[in-house]
Amino acid sequence: MPSVLLLNADARPLSYLPLSTISWQNAVKYMFADKIHVVENYEDRVLRSANLTIPMPSVVMLHTYQKQPNLARYSRRNVYIRDDYQCQYCGNDFHYDELTLDHVIPKSKGGKLGWTNTVAACGPCNVKKGSNIIQPINKPYRPTWHQINNSRKHYPYTIPDAKWQDYINWPEDQLKVVS
Repeated sequence: MPSVLLLNADARPLSYLPLSTISWQNAVKYMFADKIHVVENYEDRVLRSANLTIPMPSVVMLHTYQKQPNLARYSRRNVYIRDDYQCQYCGNDFHYDELTLDHVIPKSKGGKLGWTNTVAACGPCNVKKGSNIIQPINKPYRPTWHQINNSRKHYPYTIPDAKWQDYINWPEDQLKVVS
């Protein structure tokens, strides 16, 4: 069964990374608990119980606004997005599974794991660098939550319902709808 897009009270997704979705089961629970209201339904899908038949929700919105964080959460995917899926030593573009995280100042020399000491690197460059200190093409920095979310829109995304496009504002050339 497809996911349900979860919007904040301002009609925007809570996050783009990953896109804020919930299961249809949770959507129904939250609907009856009066935490959300349904904005859109899937066209040809209904949910049935012994006493009730309702259309399956596709897009739901929270009743109360959830404040967005200022800073992005540190994760491998967010580092790759910050670095635009580009090796920070050779400058070539790669896919997610072809990149590694590299410590600019290696752990063996006191380097810490975090935004300001890690960059995306391809396997060969990471091995070649080893425990040496080599400056990357772009200096690593801690991005804001908004920078990461806006950068994410440069990459393709697959959604289960065309109606979601009205709420996520994704570039149409980067969007694929799968029923």
